[in-house]
Amino acid sequence: MILSTQSLIMQRAYGYENGVRALKRIGFDAYDFTMFDMAEQPDDPMTRADFRETCRSLRKAADEAGILCNQTHAPFPSRKADDAAWNGVIFDYLARSVEITSLLGGNVCVIHPCNDYTAEQNAELLYRPLEKHARKFGVKIALENMWNFSRQANKAVPCACSTAEDFLKHLDLLDPEYFVACLDIGHAEMLGDCVSAAELIRALGPRLQALHVHDNDRAHDWHTFPYAGDIDWEPVYAALREIRYAGELTFEAGLGIMKFPPELQYDATVLLHAIGRYMISRIENE
Repeated sequence: MILSTQSLIMQRAYGYENGVRALKRIGFDAYDFTMFDMAEQPDDPMTRADFRETCRSLRKAADEAGILCNQTHAPFPSRKADDAAWNGVIFDYLARSVEITSLLGGNVCVIHPCNDYTAEQNAELLYRPLEKHARKFGVKIALENMWNFSRQANKAVPCACSTAEDFLKHLDLLDPEYFVACLDIGHAEMLGDCVSAAELIRALGPRLQALHVHDNDRAHDWHTFPYAGDIDWEPVYAALREIRYAGELTFEAGLGIMKFPPELQYDATVLLHAIGRYMISRIENE
């Protein structure tokens, strides 16, 4: 199984090209190209007119280093209720994210559903309009299980794709050739008795083609290292074995790395790599 991690921390510290070189030195097989800064930084390189040249340079650097782009993560939120200006801007970024995925050699672009939309609304307003871009660039779009937080109940509550039933409903409305599932294990485990990561893995079966792996206290979205929180990983390993999961193990534990001072974040990523190799050994060997 290929081991991957989001590129965000290393690319912010070293730039795109040196960031992927750093991940290769640490030992990762692949990287999940993080595009959050498209929505957060007004002059992010991926928002510029010459973004294709930037992608080609990054692809060349990654190829020479021997590290793959296995998937990408588009900026978010993908839509905002009653904010037409935002929705227009972000849709253009989402469409560009699909092209960027292709330019980098990735297979899957993770695009969040709108948390508060029904499956029908997400299909009509978000995903079907993006399908032509997926077709054009030969990229699959992965939906991700999300969560909302109830201040009144002081806990995470279900929203788009949170439960097996709703996730499958979203996927059933879309062309399976271009739309697949990315399971965020941390998100799944935040919802208490409502759902579990293992349950979602089994329900999604072959539709599960990407992972976001991280840990938490099963109540809050920590995005920290596996085994630094309260998730029981044994049922997750068992479920992945059961469905014969054929994708990659991709970390999204950047907030855990950012807890360290900048001077220690490279070394923290070295530890994350070691954890990943251990997790793969547990998945591949009962």
